[in-house]
Amino acid sequence: MRDLPIELISAVVQDVSATVDLLHLRSLSRSYKELVTPHVFSKLHIKNSIQSAQNCYQIISAASLAIHVREVVYDSRDNERFQLSLDDIDSADAISELEEALIKTFCGITALPMIERVVLNFWPSFLCQSGREVCESPFWFINRQLTLLHAIHHGMKTSRMTTLSLNNVILPATGYDFVSSLTDSPLSHLSLSVVSNAEINTWSASSNVNGSLGALLHPSNPTLKSIVLRSPQGAYHSITARLSSFYYPSLESLALENIVFDHTPYSDGVEEFVLRHKDTLRRLELQSCACYVPDSSTDVRQWSTIWQRWAAELTSLTELVVNNGEHRYVLRDANRGYIPHEQVSALVYEEDSSSLQVFKDSIAAGQVVVV
Repeated sequence: MRDLPIELISAVVQDVSATVDLLHLRSLSRSYKELVTPHVFSKLHIKNSIQSAQNCYQIISAASLAIHVREVVYDSRDNERFQLSLDDIDSADAISELEEALIKTFCGITALPMIERVVLNFWPSFLCQSGREVCESPFWFINRQLTLLHAIHHGMKTSRMTTLSLNNVILPATGYDFVSSLTDSPLSHLSLSVVSNAEINTWSASSNVNGSLGALLHPSNPTLKSIVLRSPQGAYHSITARLSSFYYPSLESLALENIVFDHTPYSDGVEEFVLRHKDTLRRLELQSCACYVPDSSTDVRQWSTIWQRWAAELTSLTELVVNNGEHRYVLRDANRGYIPHEQVSALVYEEDSSSLQVFKDSIAAGQVVVV
């Protein structure tokens, strides 16, 4: 294989996807090395272990390899469900060493000359030096999350990174100074996947709702074009959303999943955040979102009201994707969290569906609907 024409070598490299196989090809000859290196080091995967963090640091410290890195993915796990441990686990020393290795690595990631995308997946467990998986207590999990978020945002002040995805994030009760001070964010796309209220309440033994999405939204800037706000494992709601100060004059796409809308719209809420971007928003996606109802004796604020309002004001939309799921209206139970409101009449659902269809039809026809 060493003497094959360069065109054939290139074809072989393009047909191989496994990292182990690519590294083997890279060792065969200088030609293979030159072709494989940009491909195999364009995306780095970091496991939640000291050894993996140290290996990654060696790569980003080598100028000949660092120049090829365009994406870094931290702790990607397939088909695993997020669940915090309720046990008080004494793993402080191991976690401290892990955090030290991760900080060193992540402080260097944002300085990579060609970096475009960083994905941080937070899972409440890590691999110790022996290879054994160790569960973290909520305290250490939140502490590690805070440490890595700080490292990434500190480096973003001078970074080329344009896309940041944060998954399984626990939102704080108050904001992060290192986020609010990032006035010149380089991002054009931001994705936040947060831990649901129910999961937080389970381990905190508290009835307090989630922290604000605003804690991880960057200050208003002209570069951000796309935002995804998700809570994939259950409803997210905050009585202190604090979104009134956020406005992105170039925002074109917004996706919301499992977000609970307030019963009464107000300037800090999600509904007003959407409308604030009516002049630039082209695509809006809602997956399994719901309207909050304070109690079963209170009249619901119908989705039809929201659809009609948005149809009148979101006149720049060219695409609307809506999947309401099974529960369009929810109550909050002190023990069970957000539960479906079972006493909503069929007429309400019919009016909701009708108003949504009118909204979709107006977008498809490119018409401005005045209600």
